[in-house]
Amino acid sequence: MQAALPTPPVASRMNSVESVNPATGDVCERFPVTLSEDLPAIVERARHAQAEWAAQPIRQRCRLLARLGELLFARRDEAAALVTREAGKPRVEALFADILTSLDIAFYYAHHAPRLLRPERVRHHNPALKAKRGWLLHEPVGVVGLIAPWNYPLAVPMGTLIPALAAGNAVVLKPSELVPGCGALIGELCAQAGAPPGLVQVVQGRGDVGEALIAAAPDKIVFTGSVATGKRVAQACAARLIPSVLELGGKDAMIVLADADPEIASSAAVWGGFTNCGQACLSVERLYVERPIADSFLALCV
Repeated sequence: MQAALPTPPVASRMNSVESVNPATGDVCERFPVTLSEDLPAIVERARHAQAEWAAQPIRQRCRLLARLGELLFARRDEAAALVTREAGKPRVEALFADILTSLDIAFYYAHHAPRLLRPERVRHHNPALKAKRGWLLHEPVGVVGLIAPWNYPLAVPMGTLIPALAAGNAVVLKPSELVPGCGALIGELCAQAGAPPGLVQVVQGRGDVGEALIAAAPDKIVFTGSVATGKRVAQACAARLIPSVLELGGKDAMIVLADADPEIASSAAVWGGFTNCGQACLSVERLYVERPIADSFLALCV
């Protein structure tokens, strides 16, 4: 068994975030916290990298995404072990929910982004505009600030980072302070894949670093987390007129009708409620079952 690292002084702990194994409580690694006053310069560095990146042909950007997927596949065992160590998932869940999902996203956009971002002809229905032509152009927003959660430490940030890069944006990623190693791995993989300096930057820290990232005024904020924190993010973005995407908690319901296959439905209910220990934004939190099958359905779930 690996010996636990000695407890650092309080000041040292405040200047770092710890990668803690939730199964043992051991501190596996420490990452320096990004200073809030450094965020404006980090975002500005991303702006310079983004301008050059957006000028690249779309297929060249897609080659980086494909390379990113290839690197993650090559390091899948290492990545799965890291997710298990930091987020506490069984290895099979780490592989299927985080690694496989990230690979699917990378290769999907590497293949389909040129078609998805192709200019679209818009036809006018107004007879007065019959002689006019309209086009829908897909342009990057600029710098995307990505504040990611701990429960899917690779899949959730990669699900935003990859299409953002495909569309010509730069990304500043703040992973949860509970999974700093996974955030660092994403930055490392992007650099190895050939991302230009400044295009993908990872900042480490707690809520104050997320606040500083918003205050640095990126062009868009994508946040996944609790409703309470999401409200604060929305208010901070609104004050600066920064577009935001918020994926927050809910009370997801599953409806089971009397003609449903009881074996499949009960299995889906149990999986939907307890995958990742129920710590997922789409976890089944309540069940509505038609009365004629309620008792037998409950028995199958048990």
